Amino acid sequence: MGYALYGSKTSPFVRRIRMILQDIPYEFKEMNIFEGVDATTLNKINPVNQIPVLTDGDNTIWDSRVIFNYLNSLHRLQNFDWQDENLLTAIDGAMNAGVALLMLKRSGFNIQDSSMYIDRQKERIKSVLTYLKPLLTDEFKKQWNFHTISLYCFLDWANFREIINLSDYPEFKEFLKIHENKSIVIQTQIPKA
Repeated sequence: MGYALYGSKTSPFVRRIRMILQDIPYEFKEMNIFEGVDATTLNKINPVNQIPVLTDGDNTIWDSRVIFNYLNSLHRLQNFDWQDENLLTAIDGAMNAGVALLMLKRSGFNIQDSSMYIDRQKERIKSVLTYLKPLLTDEFKKQWNFHTISLYCFLDWANFREIINLSDYPEFKEFLKIHENKSIVIQTQIPKA
């Protein structure tokens, strides 16, 4: 049977799973989750109605973090401790806040306006980047694992979607530069159109 990964090429959550699957065979099933048959299909395979979704025979796994844990249990990709889990929770928090801001923007809200919800999402992103900044040692920046893949996917996506301005964060811009020419980064690049 093998793995099938359902998702879009623009989602940072999907992209990080595509990257972690670099050396593992899988079928990518691209979806437009907001309309038509794909929206109906997504609702049938994931009651949370979000991507990515991984199928493996009779197993259907929702959420990129759970998908990674599932793959990690089978392929021993990376050893994790509680500090690693906290680091991923921080990165996931920033990604979730960024997605919330993008959804608001696409729904016609001006995310430059101040409101409790918008300000809270922006503060979450800023807080996570402030937390991560001292962790960006030379050693950390050179690693390529689920943490750094997740951070790369978030930063590249948030910059592309104009959720953050990387010129305000030169150390994160440098981190992206270190990894931007990796073949898997190029293969999973966010489509410009």
